[in-house]
Amino acid sequence: MIYVCENNLWSADTEAKGTLALEDIAARAAGYGIPGVIVDGNDVLAVHEVAEAAVARARAGEGPSLIECKTYRQRTHTERKEAIDRRPADQVEAWMERDPIKLFAADLIEREVMIEEDWAKMEGEIAQEVLDAVKFAEESPFPDPEEALVDVFAD
Repeated sequence: MIYVCENNLWSADTEAKGTLALEDIAARAAGYGIPGVIVDGNDVLAVHEVAEAAVARARAGEGPSLIECKTYRQRTHTERKEAIDRRPADQVEAWMERDPIKLFAADLIEREVMIEEDWAKMEGEIAQEVLDAVKFAEESPFPDPEEALVDVFAD
């Protein structure tokens, strides 16, 4: 088993560092006798590398791991129209400069794995796929209440 904590540094409207006894959630893994690793959650390749090591460890029968991906929530805590963002504007702006998708795209283009036009085309295709999925969901009938527990397993 691999536990992944996407630590966005905030708990609803409160900065996590003001509410947690430990700055690093990965440090809690030691209490369970498992490794806890911290990784820059905005670095796609770094996350892949750490996850790959945890997967290899698990497949070798060496037990679970905890990966703490330090990142930042890009939106407010809720999606209500009247939601108030209590995070400092300069903090939000600084983290938005480290958007993992933009950073990864820039890295791929810099290393000539992709060209900007291919990236833009892919983004357009993904946006269309999302729009199509939303349209399908909005046009689909609600399921019967009896279906609510289909494929649900609880022990």
